[in-house]
Amino acid sequence: MTKYEVEDPAHWFSQSQTDRFHEALIEKTGNPNIARDAGRYTTSYKGMGPIKQYTLGLMSLTSVYLLMGKVYPIMSRGATISVKKMGPNKVEIVSTPNPGVNEKPYQCENRLGVFESLAMLFTDRLADVEHPLCFHKGDKFCSYIISWEKTTSLIWKLVRNYSLLIGIVICMALFFALPNTTWTILVFFCLLTTMALALFSENLEKKELAKTVETQGDVAQDLLDEMNIRHNNALLIQEIGKATSSIINVDQLINTVVRIMKAHIDFDRGMIMLANSDKTRLLYTAGYGYNNGIEDLLKQTGFHLDKLKSKGTFVEAFRDQKNILINDISEIEKKLSKRSLAFAKKMGVQALICVPIVFEKESLGILAVDNVRSKRPLTKSDMNFMMGIASQTAVSITNAMSFQQLQESEKKYRDLVENASSIIMRQDIEGNITFFNEFAQKFFCYTENEILGKSVLGTIFQNTQLTKDHLDRRLAILNQNPEQSIINESESVLRNGTKVWIAWTYKPIFDSEGNFKEILCIGNDVTELKYAELEKRDLEARLQRAQKMEAIGTLAGGVAHDLNNILSGIVSYPELLLMDIPLDSPQRKPILTIQKAGERAAAIVQDLLTLARRGVVTTKVVNLNSIISEYLKSPEFENLKIYHPNVHVKTDFETNLLNILGSPVHLSKTIMNLVTNAAEAIPGSGEITISTKNRYVDISLNGFDKVKQGDYVTLSVIDTGVGIPSKDLERIFEPFYTKKIMGKSGTGLGMAVVWGTVKDHKGYIDVKSTEGQGTEFTLYFSVVRQEVVMDKPISSIKDIMGNGELILVVDDMKDQRVIASDMLIKLGYSVVSASNGEEAVDYIKNNSADLVVLDMIMEPGMDGLDTYKKILEINPDQKAIITSGYSETDRVREAQKLGATSYVKKPYLLDKIGQVIKTELDK
Repeated sequence: MTKYEVEDPAHWFSQSQTDRFHEALIEKTGNPNIARDAGRYTTSYKGMGPIKQYTLGLMSLTSVYLLMGKVYPIMSRGATISVKKMGPNKVEIVSTPNPGVNEKPYQCENRLGVFESLAMLFTDRLADVEHPLCFHKGDKFCSYIISWEKTTSLIWKLVRNYSLLIGIVICMALFFALPNTTWTILVFFCLLTTMALALFSENLEKKELAKTVETQGDVAQDLLDEMNIRHNNALLIQEIGKATSSIINVDQLINTVVRIMKAHIDFDRGMIMLANSDKTRLLYTAGYGYNNGIEDLLKQTGFHLDKLKSKGTFVEAFRDQKNILINDISEIEKKLSKRSLAFAKKMGVQALICVPIVFEKESLGILAVDNVRSKRPLTKSDMNFMMGIASQTAVSITNAMSFQQLQESEKKYRDLVENASSIIMRQDIEGNITFFNEFAQKFFCYTENEILGKSVLGTIFQNTQLTKDHLDRRLAILNQNPEQSIINESESVLRNGTKVWIAWTYKPIFDSEGNFKEILCIGNDVTELKYAELEKRDLEARLQRAQKMEAIGTLAGGVAHDLNNILSGIVSYPELLLMDIPLDSPQRKPILTIQKAGERAAAIVQDLLTLARRGVVTTKVVNLNSIISEYLKSPEFENLKIYHPNVHVKTDFETNLLNILGSPVHLSKTIMNLVTNAAEAIPGSGEITISTKNRYVDISLNGFDKVKQGDYVTLSVIDTGVGIPSKDLERIFEPFYTKKIMGKSGTGLGMAVVWGTVKDHKGYIDVKSTEGQGTEFTLYFSVVRQEVVMDKPISSIKDIMGNGELILVVDDMKDQRVIASDMLIKLGYSVVSASNGEEAVDYIKNNSADLVVLDMIMEPGMDGLDTYKKILEINPDQKAIITSGYSETDRVREAQKLGATSYVKKPYLLDKIGQVIKTELDK
């Protein structure tokens, strides 16, 4: 037996310890009845100890004996007690040894002493105990019949009562026998005697009551002390419990537990040490009551857990999961290593409790407390209580670590999901969204609160019957083939109206019971790839169309060049002849017929050049409203109305239409071709609308052409005709591609000319058509911020006559030189001609010319541009104009930049060439 075991009320001694203790007491005291005497001491005022709390409120000895059945287990676990009342001052107590207990006779004697001494608390005398049956004499149990004497105050109360009764009887009997005086004296004497007895008995009762109250007061105070201890312990457990539920950081939790221990536990010092992550060191985590030097020592010291030879108390408690109570460190000095003993002395440890912090058989650390200032011995109750704190702390630490690991795991998962550059969504089998990552929220323009719980239809996918069918089919496939992923692309509309293409991957999600609950949807924005693919296809189609048009245009351009040279005589000479023939001559009519035929042929050639995009466009600032209005007043439009009387043409002009840079002739012909084409597409009656608008394109438009961003003037021609089949839309601008009868409805070049004109003006075309409803052509022309300059009207041929200026005509075709020379001579100019560039340069070296008329295409040798460059080297101020029926645009523009700004197209017309030369000479 150790001192702390003896002083610890919660410690239970074993049978062998009790036997050795009994033997030692007999040996030391020489008293063979020591067990019975010890039992009598147990219930004395000095020796009540742990049963004081149960005597509070017990006002009679009978009640105490009746409660022995409940009180006795606190004193011993060796036997079970039952009590039966046999009279006002008599009870029977039966004691039956518990199974497995080898009880000795001296323990029966000890009970006899306890039962005898209980009466001392109330009567100051031992109770009388009869022991008719004894377990140690072969009976099944021990029986104790206990009786006790009445208290002195009770006896004197009985004497008082009996004396009062006897006095009354005597007085009544002698009332008639004694004289009145004598009888009165007798009555007075009886009353005095009775009063004296009453006062004496009351005084005794008060003394006994005071003694009882004093005894109960001591018991109550001890009980209150015990209650305070238990209350503080309860507060500690409660606060640690709160820390368990609310603190998830391990260091913060340990500090909180230590702070609570300091506030509620009666120990001078305490600390918690935890193992490191690989369980090789035991490290100081938090503590209280230590000065700075000792705390620094604790922080610097790591206790080795990986060394099997380590014998330190902390290591032993951790490794063996053993509770250790040391009341005197000197008792275990021999068991400690030199390092551990030196450490204990530095710490100033005298007595210590160390318990392991264990969770599910895994040691996490240790909890240690000791007293330095207080001399209170450490008890097993203290150790048991510290074990409870350690157990609660272990649960708290494990919960905190588990929560931290869960948080870290969740954070990794959330970081992965939220920072992914993909749409990650979960939907239940009803189609409602249950998860929507941050990227998806930003992409679709929904907040988490707005989208969760909503259906994917109408938010993520378009709400159509086709989409619903796809969702149902997808659900069935995933349910039947859980291992199979579904991958597809679909078009979605964002919340802001933007259309996007998303490549989706779908995987099923099952619950713990294997039920299909949700679908994991991972999407990637492939809009740019989709549009790039579509644009690639569109570009390929446009490239094929452009290549086809270029091939046809090359052929047409070559033919036009030759035709222009042939037509020069047919167009130019009739004009010269008409100048010399009187107005009433019969020859004028056939010559005019020749001239008109030539002009019509020249117009066809011009269409071929436009188609070839090699007819140099004379551009100036124009307004489409004006050009359209002029066309609607033209003979061509009047003829159209005659051919299509049931077709109504209306206009819808933008009031303040912006200007564009273009060729009025080509634009007018484009309008004519579109209107003619629309009229011919209406079999009976119908309507054609010609409209113009100012339009800003802020996002590139993908139609028949891709319209780039910018300011545009649009020209739309809309008809209510038969429409164009979708299979024919790609070919409508090809030359001679028509559903009409060739020759009856034009040359088959109308739409090809429209296409060539728009491209020459760097414009765009869009076509929309629905069979049976009509067609809409929309042309886009870039805006210019310039005003229209009106042409000066020519009143007569006199205004373009020359004054003998010398003109050098350079052309490789003889007939073209002759025609140009004759026209210029007719206009009053002196003319010199050269058949090629080299000849022209030689002439300029030795002579001067007021103006050079340069043909752009001359073969072989130098062309017009190279000839002009050579001439400028000789005379930098030399004036010149360009003429051609077929020319490369970049060569013409370069010549214009050098100074030959004016252009005259072939075949020559007298007024045109005369006006250009006159204007150039006047500069």
